[in-house]
Amino acid sequence: LRRLPRGVKMTEEGELLYKRAREIEASWNAALIEMGAHSKGLGVMKIGGGPVYSLVHFPLVLARLQKKFPKLRVEVSSGPANVLIQKLRLGDLMAYGGGIPSDQEMADMNFKNVYLYDQNNSLYASKNHPIFLNEEYNELDTLKYPWLCLFNTQQANNIINNYFELRDLPAPDLAIVSASIDFAFKMIEQHNFLACLPTPIVEENSEIGLQKVKLEGFDWSIPTGITYHKRYQSFAPLKQLLINLRKLSSA
Repeated sequence: LRRLPRGVKMTEEGELLYKRAREIEASWNAALIEMGAHSKGLGVMKIGGGPVYSLVHFPLVLARLQKKFPKLRVEVSSGPANVLIQKLRLGDLMAYGGGIPSDQEMADMNFKNVYLYDQNNSLYASKNHPIFLNEEYNELDTLKYPWLCLFNTQQANNIINNYFELRDLPAPDLAIVSASIDFAFKMIEQHNFLACLPTPIVEENSEIGLQKVKLEGFDWSIPTGITYHKRYQSFAPLKQLLINLRKLSSA
């Protein structure tokens, strides 16, 4: 440690030792979890998921996992991909489900990506939204209303901004960024927000009554899957989680 006028800071050697110590700790915890999953339930398997994986995929696959490993406890974190990937780097998570990290995000990481499917994203509004009163609405009409996005992902922002820029229009007014899907639904239903959402979330919550805002060339998709450290590739509960997710995505 290096002493500073206010507190202390790790030296470069300290940072290196800390990184390796976290890796050792993660491997040790994984061993305890795997033993406990077959006996006394020691340890916890911590995983993270983006909104689609946390709300749509994980509930079913984890219910199946619990039947196979009844002594295993799983802690699920939900949040933006960049936050969860950082937790993965630090050893706070064993695996992450969501948009597959870019090569830049994966640099210097001994991690493995398992591709599962391409996730579609579209623009949605309440079926009673005033934009639908005009059957021939267009991109310009969407700019009359506030927009909402789940999390503040640079990828989504770039796609939206580029779409409008190519049509010589200003970027939409992204008034709210939310990590809560319940909050997002309420803003869409009650306050005429337009929302850029993953299609699986809308399909999973069909009772909300959302309707797609059809803009030519607007929809896009991202590759999604599971990212985990290679040290866990023989970890039985994780292997079973991947099997369950593959069955679900193929269906």
